[in-house]
Amino acid sequence: MSVFNLEIKKDSQLPYLALLIGMFAISASAILIRYSTSEPLVIGSYRQAFATLIFLPFIMKDKGSELRSQSYSTHMEMILAGILLGTHFSFFITSVKETSVAASVLLATCHVVYVSILGWFFFGEMLSKKAIIGTSIALGGIVILFGGDLLDNPGNFTGNFFAFISGILAGLYYLSGRKLRKTVSLPTYAFVVYLFSFLTMFSIVLLQNLTYQNLSISEIQLFLLMALIPTLLGHTMQNWALGYLPAYIVSISLLAEPIGSGLLAWLFFQEIPSFGVILGGLIVLFGLYVVILAEESG
Repeated sequence: MSVFNLEIKKDSQLPYLALLIGMFAISASAILIRYSTSEPLVIGSYRQAFATLIFLPFIMKDKGSELRSQSYSTHMEMILAGILLGTHFSFFITSVKETSVAASVLLATCHVVYVSILGWFFFGEMLSKKAIIGTSIALGGIVILFGGDLLDNPGNFTGNFFAFISGILAGLYYLSGRKLRKTVSLPTYAFVVYLFSFLTMFSIVLLQNLTYQNLSISEIQLFLLMALIPTLLGHTMQNWALGYLPAYIVSISLLAEPIGSGLLAWLFFQEIPSFGVILGGLIVLFGLYVVILAEESG
């Protein structure tokens, strides 16, 4: 029996444990990126290449029968999700190199709000009064974060902007994959999405003639750790827990990432966020919390 298809008792604490592990694992993403000296797109390409290889055995186990049984439209939707994930990683990893870890992760985590806005804009999904209030609070926090951090360190603007774009792309990625995960198993979905996220970034690496060969062993080890910790233990654990826990609980767990990443950046790099990032970040997190609870009550 696959580890992704375990029979879990109704009162089991295993999904909560998986969620807790996922929270810690995802928080390590920005820290591992900071330690790498490679170009952001090279980092992303290797990370997703290793992540794809991790899921390859699950595809080979049944000779890709589930993958081959999917419709053309499902294949295209998974490919689109992979492209969106690849572009998200491109902007996010670049932002981590250009601004503070706390600001980068905070702005990227706002995809919870962006999903609400994009869902309303593209699919006509109605927003409750609470969701509108939470969205407004979060967007106000983003403005404060941008403005305060710009006054403290004008050089952070590009990194913050890239993190903001990465959050929007993450929102589009989650929107595109929301329906797919109801009909496609996690290993099959992850394999295709991770594969095309790799191909998206690696094609740009080739076009820009970036250095991706003859890298040091330590760099390769970092890329492998990124695939194992934030990707496999992080995102995959959260996706698995989503099958057993209410969506709002999993969504709330995402709010721990900016806090965890910020604390790790302070511990490993003595990086203290600016006042604007702290104030704006707290407002953003409160706004996100309101949005998530509004979605649950709606």
